[in-house]
Amino acid sequence: MDEEKQIIEEESRGLTFKDILFIIRKHWIAIVCFILCGAAVGLTVALVEVPTYQSTGTMLVSYESTSQNLTQDYTFSNYISNTFVVFLKENIVLDKVSERTDISVQELRDNLSVSNTALVIKVSYTNHDPEEARRVVDVVINTAQEVADTTEKVLNEEGVLVDKPVYHLLYDNLKVFSPPKVGTRVSHVLRNTAIGFGAGVGAAFLYVLIRQMFDNTFKSSDEIERILNIPVLAGIPEYQFDDEKKGGKKGGKKR
Repeated sequence: MDEEKQIIEEESRGLTFKDILFIIRKHWIAIVCFILCGAAVGLTVALVEVPTYQSTGTMLVSYESTSQNLTQDYTFSNYISNTFVVFLKENIVLDKVSERTDISVQELRDNLSVSNTALVIKVSYTNHDPEEARRVVDVVINTAQEVADTTEKVLNEEGVLVDKPVYHLLYDNLKVFSPPKVGTRVSHVLRNTAIGFGAGVGAAFLYVLIRQMFDNTFKSSDEIERILNIPVLAGIPEYQFDDEKKGGKKGGKKR
């Protein structure tokens, strides 16, 4: 019972760093082939895929501060800028854009990118047609400005109908800063190659794992002693010798 327990404990120790290096060295050709093939497939896909183009336009949040507190000013300017980033992705904007471009809201969401730096908002759209990408960005930024400046008729204290902003925080604060230009081609070579490289590493790992699972041979005398719990009395070492005189190859390895 003690011997069985010792064997179980020895087996549960797992692979050592030396074992891992041995496994990698043993299968290094297959590992390299998997990685190179994966990277090659990723590169090939990037080169043959339908090209995509991205157009970008910018908008400026024309926020005018009335506060003398610079910290409060900075915090609020970031807050209103982030609000506009969310606002441009809302259905109230995208529904109108969809009507004007005949593109579904879901497709718009998938290809539309909105980000901000300080008070400058960048709107980008990707499409297989560079002119279509520019057109969509142009519609998005103009529609966003239009919706932000929406007003409604209300009676003032004097009983007169006046225009009142629907979105007080957004009203008259969003301006077109840089109109979009014809889309430029987006390269996916680096991305797809990296994905292929990662897939190759994963495939190599699975290959080595499966090979090791079905490999029931002993790799060293230490492994024999550890698993079988019996001492190794003798072994045939691996060495090099010159048997050229006997018709063999010089520097060959024998066991």
